[in-house]
Order: sequence, then structure tokens, then C-alpha cells
Amino acid sequence: MKILNIGSTALIFIAVSLSILITGCKKTTGNDETVTEQGKLYQHPTGITIVSLKGNYYEMGRQYGTLLKSKLQQWAQYYNSQWKSANPHIYNFITKWVFEQGNKLYMSPKIKDFLAGEALTSGLTLSDVYLLDMCLSFDYMFSGHITLPKGAACTFVGAYGSATGGHTFVGRNLDLQRPLAVRDYNSIITIMQPSNGDHRIATFGFIGFPQGYAMINLDNTVFTEYNTGNSSDSRTNPLLGSQTMMDVAFDAITNKNNTDALTTAEDLSTRQLLSPTCFGVADKNVVYVVQRPISAPGVINMNSLGVHINGVTNVFLDDLSGIKLSINNADSAADGYTKGLDTPGRGMVRWVHLVNYFKAHPSNLDINSIKTIVSLNIAEGGAFITGYETEGTNSYCQQDATFGSVVIDLNDLTQVWWLRYDYATKNKTWDNVDLTQYLN
Repeated sequence: MKILNIGSTALIFIAVSLSILITGCKKTTGNDETVTEQGKLYQHPTGITIVSLKGNYYEMGRQYGTLLKSKLQQWAQYYNSQWKSANPHIYNFITKWVFEQGNKLYMSPKIKDFLAGEALTSGLTLSDVYLLDMCLSFDYMFSGHITLPKGAACTFVGAYGSATGGHTFVGRNLDLQRPLAVRDYNSIITIMQPSNGDHRIATFGFIGFPQGYAMINLDNTVFTEYNTGNSSDSRTNPLLGSQTMMDVAFDAITNKNNTDALTTAEDLSTRQLLSPTCFGVADKNVVYVVQRPISAPGVINMNSLGVHINGVTNVFLDDLSGIKLSINNADSAADGYTKGLDTPGRGMVRWVHLVNYFKAHPSNLDINSIKTIVSLNIAEGGAFITGYETEGTNSYCQQDATFGSVVIDLNDLTQVWWLRYDYATKNKTWDNVDLTQYLN
């Protein structure tokens, strides 16, 4: 696989910055717990890493870099080798200029500070720290700019209200392109307890990616995630003040003024974004989807699939200001690739699968219902992509795979479930984490 056609538009999206550096110290307390300053690391029996951090964002980054030093170095080495293998001619340009210089104007100040602390204590170069943090952005933003099919199509689904017995269940898949984003068995939950008055949060992601692909405001039990909307609107917004979708979600979930799903959704609907994005937002009472195109105000949607059920892939569900792709052509999207249609077929097929599943289960939904649709293969009517199918709706996503899935009962944070998929054996395993054990 060779990376081609990298122009200024693509480079704008990969926004990371450098800052000042300080050192940290580390001690081991025994068993599965390691402590550094105010930070703690736990190795869950399932293999999931959990870190709990305290302080300002710079201090939390220092703790993160110290606690995860060996793993950060391991994964930085892996990704460097992958990028160099993909295209050695532009490798130095990507890692040295793009990561260190090209994106600093578009990074969240909170994440800038965090990565500055991480860079020093991890023993990694600045470019390596940024490489780990921005691999997800590369996967999204280079879609269509490299010799891979059109970008990832992550899935969010939530259910609440009478159909769920008063609980709110949320599920989130993360799809990445291979081989640049193979993150098998690299799961981490990062708990941040800021000292500046921001909300305590938990993020679900991969080592070196502290924002995560899903986040919870632990003070008010508000969940948020993001899906790229590039498949339905490829326009960009390089204005100063714009941020990547993961940083926007991070800023919104930590913002002390956002105390429920509605205030968080309203915040996300107005922020300046670099790329079109669909956000999923939920609390103990309600689920929203925020559709945020570049050229129009954000729209907050409810009940998209049916009573008390919502969901989204990486396509906009309405014909918003200049966007010609919508849910109305979902039925024709199944063979859209072979017909040469402009429809992002895989995302639309996923949408149809979500609709059909919840129509068949109009009541008595529980956390297992969300786990089922999130983990069922797309070729079997679900939302999971193995990357190996070659027929039907999967013929144009052979390079893609689902590398992270999480399902959560927002009314009971002992019920956090993480899906592992072994690409060698094709076995799926759900790991349970009691998040309340790691809060202090």
C-alpha cells in the first residue's frame, strides 16, 4: 500500500502541537497497581489497561507518559515501521513536519498540554507522541487520499426510556484501515480528574490516544463519541479556531458548563470543526445524535430508529445545506459500490441493519441487545467489520476492520463491556469492567 496525493487540505486535519517539558517519578505498589505522583495504573485481568490521572492537563500527561512508558515506546516503534513501510519517500515528511509543525494551530489547548507532559516522561520524541495521538486522524482524513477505499464508517447506537426499563444503553464501534491502524489488544481506559474544575472523565481508546473514541463525563454520567461525516460531505474548514472532531468531543465532555446530554449536544452543535462530524450524546435519560456539517449549523436529532432508540453511522441522516447524500438512498446503497454510486454504501447498509434490528426488537431491550448489534458481522445484518469479507456489501472495505467496541449501561457503570476480536482465530470476547472501582 502506498500513500498518495497528500495535499494541504489533508495536512490541516492532523493538528498536534509541542509545548514545554518536565520529568516525573514512578513507584510500584504491588500486584496490578503502579503509582506515579497522583497517577495510578491498573492492569485489569482481561488485559485492558486502566490509568487514573490527577492534576492539570500537563501534569496528567506527565503521569500518563511515566506509567505507560514501555507500551508507548512499543507502539510508537510499531507505527513508525508501518508508516515507513507504507511509503518511505514521505515518511520523514509526515513524522517530522506534519506531526511537529503542521497542526499546532488546530489542536485543543488541553490536549496540547497533556501531550507536552507525555512527551517528556515517555522518553519519546515529540513526533512519536503526536504520531500515536493522531493515527486515528490519519485514518479518517487520508481516506480518499491514499490507495484504500473510502474511509472508515464507525457506528454509534443508543437506547433509552420505556423500551429499556428506564436505562440508557450505548454502544460504539471504531473502524480503522489496515495495516496502518492495527491496534489489537491495545485497549485502555483513561480516567482524568482535572484540578481546574473541569469534569472528571473516562475515555475509551488505545495507548497513546488519550482522547479515546468514546468518553464519559463521570460527574454527570454523560456519554459522547464522534463519527466522521466525510463520506457524505468531504468539505473542510481550515479556519483558525477549528479543531479535530476528537478534540472537540474531548473539550465538550470536560467542559464544566455541560452537565447533561442536551447541554453537551448544544455545545457540539455550535463548535468550529475541521471536518463534518456526527456526534452521539447520551445521559441516563435520553440519547441524541448531533449532525454537524461544515456549511450549516448542527442539528440535534432524537428517535431516529424508533421509539426511544437512536443510532448513527458516518453518514448524515438529513439533506442538510448542500449535502446530497441522505438516509433516503439507503436501500440503493447496498450495491452502490459496484454501480459507481456516490453513496457511502457500507455506512448506509449499517444504518439499514440498525433500523431492521430495532424494528424487530421494539421492547424489552437490555445491554445484551446493544452488544448483539454491535458485535454481529455486517455480512450477517450487524455493524461489525472483520476486514476479510470479499462479497456483497463488504467488497469495498476489505482493508477495514473493527478494532474497538464498547457497550455501557449509563445507569450502572459496573456494566462497561469491551469487545475483543482475535483476528487469528476470529473469536469475539466481551470483557466486563466495573468502572466504579477506579474512581477516587
